Amino acid sequence: MMNRDIPVDSAAFEPPVIMTDEGSCICLRISLPGVMEEQIRIDLEKTTCTVCVSDKERMVTKTLRVPQGARLSRKKFSDAVLEIFLDKSGS
Repeated sequence: MMNRDIPVDSAAFEPPVIMTDEGSCICLRISLPGVMEEQIRIDLEKTTCTVCVSDKERMVTKTLRVPQGARLSRKKFSDAVLEIFLDKSGS
């Protein structure tokens, strides 16, 4: 991937997000119509989960608050829906 300036357009990126508590994990479901899996990057830091979607022309981000200590367990992308599974902290 080329390292070049890509305009960031967060204001236009407000996909529907559903956060559910599934016992041992938290699931974030984000609707991303028209996006391919290769365009998605997930960053998890402390209490913030950031989903970045980029193509050759622009990059958009969505930042979500998550519980302290949550760890990325797995992700699944199917039928334009991104599912992010976060293990809860042991505390």
